[in-house]
Amino acid sequence: MGDKLFILKVQLHLTRKQWLALLLLLSVQIFGAFYLHGMAILAPAFALTYHLNGFEMSTLISVKALGSVFGGLTLGVGLDRFGGRRIAWIGVFSTLILFAIAGGMVNHYPDLLLSMLLLGMVLPIFAVVGLYAITNDFPPQYAGMFLGFRQGVIPLGGIMAGALFPMLISVGLFTVIGWLGLLIFLLTILLTLALWQLPDHPVSASQKCLAGPSFLRTLLPIGLVVFLLGAGQFSVLVFGLLYLGKLGIHAMWIGGAVMVLFLCGGFAARIIVGFLVGRYLSLKALFIFITLIGSLSMLIFSSLPLHPALLMVLIFAFILGVGIVGYNALPFQWAAELVTREQKGRAMGLLSAVSGLAVALWLPLFGFIVDLWGYSVMWFFVAALYAAACMVILLYPNRN
Repeated sequence: MGDKLFILKVQLHLTRKQWLALLLLLSVQIFGAFYLHGMAILAPAFALTYHLNGFEMSTLISVKALGSVFGGLTLGVGLDRFGGRRIAWIGVFSTLILFAIAGGMVNHYPDLLLSMLLLGMVLPIFAVVGLYAITNDFPPQYAGMFLGFRQGVIPLGGIMAGALFPMLISVGLFTVIGWLGLLIFLLTILLTLALWQLPDHPVSASQKCLAGPSFLRTLLPIGLVVFLLGAGQFSVLVFGLLYLGKLGIHAMWIGGAVMVLFLCGGFAARIIVGFLVGRYLSLKALFIFITLIGSLSMLIFSSLPLHPALLMVLIFAFILGVGIVGYNALPFQWAAELVTREQKGRAMGLLSAVSGLAVALWLPLFGFIVDLWGYSVMWFFVAALYAAACMVILLYPNRN
């Protein structure tokens, strides 16, 4: 076993510090996903504790997503100006906000809205800095593989949250929020330790200019693709169980198995794509292939019959996860290959912000479509978004 690890180390040409940094960054991503999915699972507990109706609860989610838009953009610029080491500690502010909620200092709905907005602004530090570190501080030939690993572990955090948080809710909302505050503090420490293993890149005064029109034009097609795809995963996580109920599948263990297999499909796809991209297939070819699977599988999902066979549903959930979730690392690698080192922080922040904007805007529209025309029309609309993203990628010229 030791010989195999030594061979892998030689082949990848990583130092011990880089291996440690990669392990820490993956741990941050797993626990960060655990937090994000857990907060979604806590939505009914928030509604019960603060006496919220459906609109007020959905507004909390939208405000948090909008906060991530502003936070992602600001953090991206900060990374290019100051480097990751100097801003990783910003994650501590998330801990303080969560402790304020857990301590009963947030008593009214407007205060809760403001807290969620601030959380949304600060929490992107874990995602944006991780993306920046992998695309900026590791050998570029491994960027696709490591991005695949990093984005691939996100569903693992979701699976952990899905298994644990329904049981944790019974101990009380504020107790769980306090534990989450401790978790975010731990993530800040892990992120700081990861960054100290990587080389520091001083930024000269000439490199501190803001992104110009050419930078935005370069990332425009990538941003459009991210906007079209950004809410696909959440459409299944938010509406999937209700849709299964409409099909006559009411057993919660089946619904849980479907969600787990959906996320497992995304996990497997991201890891496999990370190995394939740049070695056996081009990024563009893989991106087109994944979005085609997403569009076609979502079309099939919209046409499932009443009382479908259990085995068919479980197998199909995995395939749906491959197409809907599996693309996630590709836009960030695409952007990293098109911008300079001095622009990578802004690029990662911009794409993270667009992803948050997609969730904030598409999810209310999905709910509106469900209310008017039903789930099948909504799934068909999601399939159309994936088909449109596929066309944008197809029409984008090949990189030289």
